[in-house]
Amino acid sequence: MNLAQAVKQTAGKFRQHKLDEAENEAVVLICHLLQISKANVYAGPEIELTREQLAGLDGLVQRRLVGEPAAYIVRHKEFYGIDLYVDQRVLIPRPETEVLVEETIKYARDNDCRKKESQHITIADAGTGSGAIAIALARRLPHSTVYAVDISRPALEVAAMNVERQHLKGRIILLQGDLLEPVNTGLDIVVANPPYIASATVPQLAPEIAVHEPRVALDGGESGTRLFRGLVEQARQKLNPGGALLMEIGQGQDGEAADVVNSVFPGSKVSFIADLQGIKRVIMVQCGSIDPGAQV
Repeated sequence: MNLAQAVKQTAGKFRQHKLDEAENEAVVLICHLLQISKANVYAGPEIELTREQLAGLDGLVQRRLVGEPAAYIVRHKEFYGIDLYVDQRVLIPRPETEVLVEETIKYARDNDCRKKESQHITIADAGTGSGAIAIALARRLPHSTVYAVDISRPALEVAAMNVERQHLKGRIILLQGDLLEPVNTGLDIVVANPPYIASATVPQLAPEIAVHEPRVALDGGESGTRLFRGLVEQARQKLNPGGALLMEIGQGQDGEAADVVNSVFPGSKVSFIADLQGIKRVIMVQCGSIDPGAQV
C-alpha cells in the first residue's frame, strides 16, 4: 500500500465513524508514524509503506477510533502558527481561542497600555494549560513579560516544556496558583480562557473530550461561569490604571459575563468579539482609573 492509498483508506475509516476532518487526521497520523511532513505525503504519494509501518498505522487508527484525540496520539498541536507539545495533562488548544490571542495583540498594539518610560507590557495568562496563549502573546509582543498561571502542577510541566522549546524562558514566568493569586506585580493586560462548560454538560460531550481531556480545564460549574467573578475581582486588584481584561466565554454566556464585569468594574468599557461562527467568544473590559482598595 502506498501513501496515497493509506491516506484514502484511513480517511474512509474515520468518515465511517463520523470523525470531523477525516483526511487531515489521517495525514496527521501518517506524518507522525513516518516522521515526515504533510508536504512529503502529497509530494510522494507513490511511496510504499512497509508491513511494519502498516501495522503501526493500524495501531494509531484504532486508538483514534476508540476516542483518543489525534493531538494526544501524536503529542503535538498547532496553535496560532506555533507547534505545541500536548498530552492528557492539558486541554488541547482550540482554533476559537486564537480570537482571544488576536484581540489581545491588537489591544496591546493599538492602545496606550504600555508604560511610556519603558515601553514594556506586563501580561498575565490565567489558566495557562499548555502555555499556548502565553507563548503566542510573548512571540508577537516582544516587549512583554507574561506571567503564565495554572492551578495544576502537571499542566505547568507541559507549559514549561513548550516555553523551553520556544526559547522564551525569562520572558514567560510560570506560576502555580488560583487564577491571578500568585502574581505580585501590576498588570497591563489580563487574559484568560477559563473552563466554561456547565458541569452537567461535560459528560454529554464527545468522548474524546469528556473522557480524555482534563475535567478541571473544562468544568465551569453549574452554569459554566463559576470562575468568572473570581477572575474579574482578582483582575481589578492586579490591573494597572488603563489596563484591560480579555476573557474567552462560552456560547450564550455574554449576558452573565457582562453583569459580573459591570458589577466589579462599573463605568468601564465592555465589548464583545465574535468568532468565525458569529458566537460572542471574547469579552473585553477596558478599565479607567482603578482603586484596588475599593469594595467589590
